[in-house]
Amino acid sequence: MSLHSIVNNILSSGTTLQDFEKARKIRILNIFHIIFIIVAPSLGVFYLYVGADLLFFVTHIGAVFMLTSMLLLRKTQNMMFMGNYAVAILWATLFVIAWNTGAITYDGVIRPSWILNGGLILLAIFFNSYLGGTIWATIVFMEIGLVIYLFRIGYQFPNLIPSEISTVYSLGSYMVCLLVILSLAFLFEREKEDMLNREQEQARALKKSKRYIDDILARSPIPTFILDNNHRVVQWNSACEDITGLPAQNILGMEIWEGFTVNDQGSMADFMLEDVSVISERFKDSIISHTETGWFELDMFLPKFKGGKRVMITAAPILDNDGSTMGAIQTIQEVDSAYLGKSGKGNAFLGKENEVMTDPIFKLDMQGNISFWNKACEECFGFVSSDMLGNNPLTFVAKQYRPIFKDALVQVLKGESFRNKEFRYQSAEGKPIFVLAKVYPIQGSDGEIKECVFINTDITELRLRLRQFRLSAAETKEQLKNITEEYDLLKKNIATFIRKKEGQP
Repeated sequence: MSLHSIVNNILSSGTTLQDFEKARKIRILNIFHIIFIIVAPSLGVFYLYVGADLLFFVTHIGAVFMLTSMLLLRKTQNMMFMGNYAVAILWATLFVIAWNTGAITYDGVIRPSWILNGGLILLAIFFNSYLGGTIWATIVFMEIGLVIYLFRIGYQFPNLIPSEISTVYSLGSYMVCLLVILSLAFLFEREKEDMLNREQEQARALKKSKRYIDDILARSPIPTFILDNNHRVVQWNSACEDITGLPAQNILGMEIWEGFTVNDQGSMADFMLEDVSVISERFKDSIISHTETGWFELDMFLPKFKGGKRVMITAAPILDNDGSTMGAIQTIQEVDSAYLGKSGKGNAFLGKENEVMTDPIFKLDMQGNISFWNKACEECFGFVSSDMLGNNPLTFVAKQYRPIFKDALVQVLKGESFRNKEFRYQSAEGKPIFVLAKVYPIQGSDGEIKECVFINTDITELRLRLRQFRLSAAETKEQLKNITEEYDLLKKNIATFIRKKEGQP
C-alpha cells in the first residue's frame, strides 16, 4: 500500500461515502484531529519548560482524548456526535489553559486566547451546522458569565506563565488566534466556493441528462408522453405527434389529449399518479404483466382514439431519490392491425396491415383451431393461410412441445397470459423452428374471452448457435480431460524413471 493510499485511508476514516458533503467534512475533521494531536503535545513541552507542569499534562491528556475521537469517528461515521466531541475536547483544553495562564483576569478577559472561543464556535458551525454553533455559543457565554461573577467576588485567578515571558506569550497567543480565525475564514470561503461549483456541475449534469432523455424520447418510434404531478403533459414525442396529429407546442402544459383517456377520469398515467392500486383493481382483466416497481403493460380499448381502437399501453411512475412519485410515463401502440380488438369489428384484417407485421402471429378460437394466420407466419413456417385456417395448431408443433403448448392454450383461454413462452414448431419442409411467444387472451365487446393470440419471435438461429457452443464446450472439456490424464501418466512415468535411475525400488 502506497503512502498516498495510507494517508487517504486515515483522512477518510477508511470508508467511501456517496454523500460528498459528509465525506468532505469527515476529512476536515480528521485533519483537525491530526493538527490537535501534533500541536497539543508540542505546546505541552513548552509549558513543561516554563514550569507549568499542570498544563503539560492537560495538553497531553487532550491529545489522547482527540485520538480517541479520531478512532471513534472511524468506527461510527457519526459526524454530528464526533464533531461535537472534538469541539468539546478543544474547549475543555482551552478553558484549563486560559484559567491557569492569567487569561481569566480583568485584563485577561480581553486577551487574545479568548478569541479562540470565536474560532471554536465557527468550527462547531462548520461541523454541525448552526445548531451546533448555537449550542457552543451558549456554552461560551455561560463561561464568560462565570468568569465575570468570580472576578466580581474577588477570586484570584492563577497565572503559571512567568512574568518575564508574559508579553511574548500574549503576542504569540494573539498570532496563533489570528491564524486560526483566518484559517477558518478561508475554510468557510472554500466551502462556499466548492458548494457553488458542485451545484453548477450538478446543474450541467442534469441539463445534459435531461437533453439526452429528451433526445431519446423524441427519436423513439413508440408514442410516449410524460405527465407531472399536476397531471400536465411535460413530454410529447414526435411519434405522439404523428399518431394524434397534435403538435407538442399545443399540448405541453395541458391535460392529456382526450384520445388517450381510458374514461372520463383520464389516461392510465393519470391513474398512476393518483393511486397505482386502482389499476390493479379496476383494470385487472386488461393487465398483461406488471412488476413490483409499478410498471404495467395493459391490453386496452380506447373509445375516443380514432373512433375506438385497441392498444397496448405501458405505464410506470417516475420516482425521485426518496421514492416519491414525481410523474408518470406512458407509451401507446395500436394493435388493431395485428389482431381483433374490443371495437367489435370482427376478425377481418386488412391485407396491407397484414403484410406490415414482421412477427409471425396467429390466433386460436375457443375450440383451439387457427382463426388467423398472418403473412409473416407463411414466410417463417412455410404454410399458407388458406391451408391453416380452421386447422389444429398441433399439426406444426413439435411432439415433445405439444403438452406444453396445450397447457398454455388452456390457461390462456381461462384468462391468463404468458411472456417469452418457448415452443418448437416444424416448418413445411420439416425444419425445426424455435420461438419465444407472447400469448394472451382476446376479449370481445361483451368482455368474454373469444380467442387467444400467439405473437412469436424466431430464435432458431440463437438456439442453434447455443447448441453449437455447448457441443464445442463439451469437446473442449473432453480434450482437457484427455490431456490431464496423459499429463498424470507422464508424471508417473517420470517418477518411475527417476526412482530406477537412483536405484530405488
